[in-house]
Amino acid sequence: MKRISTSTLCVVAGLELSILWILIGLEIGFAFKPHSTLSYIVTLGAHRHTVMTIAGLILIPICAWEIKWGFMAAMALGIVTVILTSVSVIELLIAPPPWYEGQQFGPGIWVMLQIPIILFSYRAIKELSESR
Repeated sequence: MKRISTSTLCVVAGLELSILWILIGLEIGFAFKPHSTLSYIVTLGAHRHTVMTIAGLILIPICAWEIKWGFMAAMALGIVTVILTSVSVIELLIAPPPWYEGQQFGPGIWVMLQIPIILFSYRAIKELSESR
């Protein structure tokens, strides 16, 4: 039986935590409504959370099998999430809609959850390349 690397476990745990964060937000009633064209674009038409969650759920078993392109996809998902969410948070800081009332905490945590996914995906890709 092959041992799973620490990097792989960290990527899988990061994906699971990212998904859990989204589900917790949905459970407490968070529903984001785009208020501008930029907001609509960076939230993928208000479906970013759904798209990212489904992609993460698909990537968990692929990364657990230690498939190189799965780690590349997880890293890309993390990078895209950081970029889109950061743009969204910056826009909300500059021109918040009246109903938002400074709730940048949730998106900020989601951005921080992506950092280990990106870093450990890179490390897992490097480990897989060295082992072959």
